[in-house]
Amino acid sequence: MGGGVMTEQAFASAKTHQYHIAAQSLNNALIRFAADSALELLLNADMVRGLKARALEGELTPEQALTQLLQDSGLNYRFVNERTVTLTPKLEIQGAGEKIKPSLPEKSAVARPNPIPKQPPLTLQTMTVTAVVDENSTSYQVRNSLSATKTDTPIKEIPQSVQVVSGPLMADQQNITVSESLQNVSGVITRNILYAPVIEGTIIRGFASEQLLDGFTQYYNPGDRESTVNINRVEVLKGSNAVLYSGGSGSPVGGVVNVVSKLPHHKASGEIGMRIGSYDFYQPYADFNQPLTNNLLFRLNGEFTDSGSHVDVVETRRYNINPTLMLTDNDRTTLTLQGKVSRWQQPDYQGLPATGTVAGKFRVDRKSFIGPTDMPNSFSNTDAVWGTLDHSLNGVWSFNVKARYSESEFDQKVQSLFGADGFQADQPAISPSTWALVNAELFQHQHELSFMGNAVAKFNVGHTKNTVLFGADHSELNDKGFIDGDLGPAGFGIGSVNLGSPIFPFGYSKPGLGINNQLINNKTYGGYVQLQSTVYERFHLLSSLRLGNVSLDFKNTVSGVNEQTDELKLLPRIGGVFDLTDEISLFAAYSEGMRGQPFLNFVGAPRAALSKHLETGLKFDIAQQLSGQLAIYQIDRSNVGVTDTSDAQLRSIAAGQQRSQGLELDMLWQPIDAVSILGNYAHTQAKFTDSRAGVPDGNSLGQVPENSGRVWANYRFQQTELKGVSMGAGVYLQSGAFLANNNHFKSDGYHSFDAAITYETRRFQLATTVKNLTDSEFFQAYDYFDGRVAPAAGPSVYVSGSIRY
Repeated sequence: MGGGVMTEQAFASAKTHQYHIAAQSLNNALIRFAADSALELLLNADMVRGLKARALEGELTPEQALTQLLQDSGLNYRFVNERTVTLTPKLEIQGAGEKIKPSLPEKSAVARPNPIPKQPPLTLQTMTVTAVVDENSTSYQVRNSLSATKTDTPIKEIPQSVQVVSGPLMADQQNITVSESLQNVSGVITRNILYAPVIEGTIIRGFASEQLLDGFTQYYNPGDRESTVNINRVEVLKGSNAVLYSGGSGSPVGGVVNVVSKLPHHKASGEIGMRIGSYDFYQPYADFNQPLTNNLLFRLNGEFTDSGSHVDVVETRRYNINPTLMLTDNDRTTLTLQGKVSRWQQPDYQGLPATGTVAGKFRVDRKSFIGPTDMPNSFSNTDAVWGTLDHSLNGVWSFNVKARYSESEFDQKVQSLFGADGFQADQPAISPSTWALVNAELFQHQHELSFMGNAVAKFNVGHTKNTVLFGADHSELNDKGFIDGDLGPAGFGIGSVNLGSPIFPFGYSKPGLGINNQLINNKTYGGYVQLQSTVYERFHLLSSLRLGNVSLDFKNTVSGVNEQTDELKLLPRIGGVFDLTDEISLFAAYSEGMRGQPFLNFVGAPRAALSKHLETGLKFDIAQQLSGQLAIYQIDRSNVGVTDTSDAQLRSIAAGQQRSQGLELDMLWQPIDAVSILGNYAHTQAKFTDSRAGVPDGNSLGQVPENSGRVWANYRFQQTELKGVSMGAGVYLQSGAFLANNNHFKSDGYHSFDAAITYETRRFQLATTVKNLTDSEFFQAYDYFDGRVAPAAGPSVYVSGSIRY
């Protein structure tokens, strides 16, 4: 039996708690125990790797619960203080013909039977790190989130819609891109992977979102942004998130997608693999984890992708390399240094016009590439290095400091269509099928520097358990570039094309001098405080306040536009979760956000766009098997930049208003270890609430389907002869979406089935997956110049194999 030493300081931990912990990996069972007990659990991850825990049910003290969880594990526990418990290996001592397995208080002598002569004191080497989700786990369920509060809080206690796409889920589905993985979250619409990585286009709850990497804003999200080789999990935080995440131009409106990287651990391991597939897809990858010493850990992974496409001419090459070095005393302090080198290149794909695909009297070949066949590649690159210092001062206070420097650039070359509706080009310049052609180039180069720091205090007062976060952040982005276009000598383009029988006789040539003429400086900074309190084990309050500043300086040396935004604002966030039962909770929350609006020429002083977010719903975790949430929400945007039609120069004013309302359901059901089922559904109504944007009041926002959903089921065979085999299948469904804010054209609804089969052992893995299994033909809204569509790929088969150690 696992035993423990209980000090006077830990006497408060004798209070009983109701535990419902299913049989699972010991690592994940201990994480759930720590959350249920409101304790900080410190352990060496290697000590529990591969160990299992029995189910734990009933009202127990933490000491009783730990004794049962650690049964037959070979581990002891020790309370460092009333809120912190650490695990140590049992020590076996032979003496007087019997074996003793004593518990070891810190810096104490080893317990021994009387016949053994007195021995000098024995101190165990401290080997403790904060518990993390086991990378080898097969569970889809992740019950804690660090991103949502920066304090590693049970999701069930956070008054916000938080969904986590776990590594095991991505592995079972054989996700090749981040965009694929995000289909597992309700209300998230990703940009088509054919689109050049020159802007972040993910939509959450009808509005633009932002992708973070380990908590840092990715700005345009350049480089090989779809790679999954270095992803531990993906956390989706819906709503403004302004208090904690206001870098870049300010807080994103719809939400944030935080990609959490893999980190080194104490056990040497590695994997080398290859994935091949349809359309000449080749992707070698590798992941090596090597502890250099007990205190110095190193990990390096990367992948290279070379792929054709279901679209003519389009060939993509991308790669990324991710080194990580961790220095730790295995007790209180950890310094993590991370890097990323990321490259992408491909002929720019601009999609197809609505006329000729989803409308009109003729049809464009679905595989058509707009432009000459020798179109030069566009590229998108990024290099970044960042560091994180974590230090636990004592059982109450801990600190965290992060910093990052990155440099990126992209060059987008296109021979663009130009129609009756301009560059949106959903309508021909000359009916029925003729468009003008314009050579264009977009280039931008960025330098970014970000800092953030947090101090956390955990303490109990009466019947409350409290966590207070004090934090500050600062980010600065210097961005310079140009947009050049060649409209031809008469201003009607360099030529034209009839898409009924397309021929592109005009080659691409550089459309301008390529001199940087747009200069942008984005600067944000602020300080915040956050209080989390659990009252009588039932009510979980979260309240926070940020004093934040958004400063934008935009200059165009050609037009002479010089705009500055400098706004300081208090941004609140408040919410609560009430546990109706041990398995079902009611939550509600309110928050506000602020975001700058670069690239606009305002009539007066530029103003930031504002947002207000309100949501409520139910969270549930029934019998440790069925978990998820049901939520309804409303997001209101104001001060949105719109064209002032009364201004002779058609400059912008901050006057537009938009609203998104909806209902979302996310569920995970794992009735037994062998079966995992995921389901989600979103109903989204994102509309203009005035006519200031040049479209009628009530028009829907472009690219946003009213209904979307995902179902996935996976079965892992338990029979001895089939051990290691798993099979899964799923479907993603989406209703049609308007291509642009004018609502002139709409894509059709569609569905796409996929299936996967995997055989996996400790030493190797072999997997096959089929995407768009039923060969469903459809066009998706593409959002190129606020319009156009892209065709779906046909059935695609991918086979991967890897060797592990």
